[in-house]
Amino acid sequence: MIQALPGGAGIRSVATARGGQARRSTAAEPPPPRPRALRAADGPDGHRPCPVAGVRLDLLGGFALHLDGEEVQPGIGARRLLALLAVEPGGLTRARAAAVLWPGLEPARAGATLRTALHRLPGCRADLLHEGRERLRLAPDVTTDLGELRTTATRVLNLALPMDAEELGRAVSCDFGHDLLPDWEEDWLDHHRMRWREQRLHTLEALSFRLVQAGWVGAAVDAALVAIHADNLRESAHETLVAAYLAAGNRIAANAYRATYRELLRQELGGREPAARSTGGRPGGPHDGDRGVRSLRSLHRPSAGRQDAP
Repeated sequence: MIQALPGGAGIRSVATARGGQARRSTAAEPPPPRPRALRAADGPDGHRPCPVAGVRLDLLGGFALHLDGEEVQPGIGARRLLALLAVEPGGLTRARAAAVLWPGLEPARAGATLRTALHRLPGCRADLLHEGRERLRLAPDVTTDLGELRTTATRVLNLALPMDAEELGRAVSCDFGHDLLPDWEEDWLDHHRMRWREQRLHTLEALSFRLVQAGWVGAAVDAALVAIHADNLRESAHETLVAAYLAAGNRIAANAYRATYRELLRQELGGREPAARSTGGRPGGPHDGDRGVRSLRSLHRPSAGRQDAP
């Protein structure tokens, strides 16, 4: 029989067991909780419950946003807002962010468009942004590939401080081969693109120098080649590669590559012979076992200026 308990405590069933004795079951247990999906939409606005385990924003080579390890696709307005705040780590006022992202709109309409972009951010907004009364910036726990590589670049470029093998290994594992959002056509990105491009090229040249000093000549050649691939007419990158060849003992390869590069410059200059560099340890002469290191040191000595070919 079914018996209701007083006070609405639940329902108990009473069954007649063998031997005429009654056996009562315990109170009905609630169903087990439903596991939370990574992209659950429990709220009325469809936002992810807070907090998520981790947020990562990638901007180098293209845009990608990962929440809890899962890639999500924000709308265009939300992507542009997140990218802007990622390249402005100090944040922006709401009015400034709206004016930068939508310069062709009246301030009131630009502000409304910004509010729409904020509303359409995926997941929980608090996981992505730190919102003050007037200022917006990325939440402290959001990691970006741009921020990580800039930290590594700053360390590599500080030639006054040596790097041990572990630090060099981490630097070599970093991918400095990508530009900042190369497929985006945004005027406000131009300055940030140029700054990152110069920073990563200088970092690759300095890293090649450090690797030669550590005896990692193969990795030094590779770092120089990445810089040359990014800018085929960058003289300091070509000189870094030649010096790395010399440090490895490949004098013939160094001379042949230097001749090839000088011919490329001659074509770019309309047939005029490029001016020779006047650095003290210019590669190209007889190899003495330490010429490559001296050449790289002349390129990357902090206090010495360089005379570049026109």
